[in-house]
Amino acid sequence: MLNGLRSHMFLLRVTLFTCTAVSVAIAQTSLPPQNDRTPESSDALVESLDKALSEGKAERAHDLLLQILKSPHLPSDFLLRVGLQFALRELYADAAEAFQRCIQEHPDVFEAYYNLALGDIDQQKWEAALAILHQAPQQSRAEVLACSYLRGKVEEPLGKTSEAEHDLSEAFAGAPQNPTYGIDLGLFYVHQHAYTQATAVFERAAGFNSRSSFLLLGLSLSRFLAGQYPQSIESVRKLLSMQPHFPPAQLLLTLVLTVEGNLKYAEKVARQGLNSPHPSPYLYYLDASVLVKLQSQQYKRIFEELRIAQREIPSCSLCYLTQSKAHQAQGNLAAAIADLEIGTRMDPSFPEAWYRLAALYRSEGRSADATRAQDRFQALKADKEGREIQMLRDNFLQTMDAAQPAQ
Repeated sequence: MLNGLRSHMFLLRVTLFTCTAVSVAIAQTSLPPQNDRTPESSDALVESLDKALSEGKAERAHDLLLQILKSPHLPSDFLLRVGLQFALRELYADAAEAFQRCIQEHPDVFEAYYNLALGDIDQQKWEAALAILHQAPQQSRAEVLACSYLRGKVEEPLGKTSEAEHDLSEAFAGAPQNPTYGIDLGLFYVHQHAYTQATAVFERAAGFNSRSSFLLLGLSLSRFLAGQYPQSIESVRKLLSMQPHFPPAQLLLTLVLTVEGNLKYAEKVARQGLNSPHPSPYLYYLDASVLVKLQSQQYKRIFEELRIAQREIPSCSLCYLTQSKAHQAQGNLAAAIADLEIGTRMDPSFPEAWYRLAALYRSEGRSADATRAQDRFQALKADKEGREIQMLRDNFLQTMDAAQPAQ
């Protein structure tokens, strides 16, 4: 087993975070043909704009945008292209100017509203995004579903869970072949601890997209959270058969095997993952943790892996817990105590660290410190499970939201 439920949740948060990172916007619908040609002068400006953006010259690009927008009667596809150039580089204010100009001249072009709302969502301007979606023309079934999907994306962070479930479900029911709709509805249910519903969504979506890495990852993750370990392993193995060096899948398989108690196999999978081109830093932590559980005496390897994890993972209190266990196994109680003191400073609400610290203080005859640590443990242990699970989900979902490739 891992370092208690906290360890499981810590790594799940990372996996979820990776999943959410691919929760992308739906593909744009086809743009209507334009009769107006883009002025040749504007074409030249766009070439200069492309060059400025590729060179990271944001101020120069902004000045060029202002020149472009001085031209009258610009076609909608041209304005969308300009706006997306800025949006892809997270220059949302400039992107918004292009999309708003498109709405002004072409109020029936749905994509302008959609892209403007996406920019607001990326900036967590939830109310502004809802206002734009309310104005958006919806002339086709695909556009109705797209608006429903984005409303759900906005309503969830606003705490409107019933509305979010309705809108995300409506989008998925209307186009279950769209992987993005499946990913986001599945993750919504993971947020709500509704793992059975999440599994059902990921299963159906994966039926339409059997080679989607992130749908398979979501399916494996939801099955794991639901306690369906064999099914989770089956899903993640299928994913690894398609992408043997996919770090989130390597991490998740190691985690499931560890929780299942198959430590030797878990260590083998972790070692294979660490030999991949770009292993997850969390895999270094998990491999070190498994080695400690196996009572391995490969201390040089354990401490080196933990150093890598501590360097790459922000405030990795679990790294110090595992390091403390390794130092204790070596008989170095002073170092074991020092590790736990660092871990509890990083995360004062870490029950297992306080519990072990109390025991080590007691063994060293530090009665007052032991009592203080034990009191901290008693105060924290009652709400340990729910808070840690939520912490894990939040971290993973933030990761997924942070990297939404434009389509």
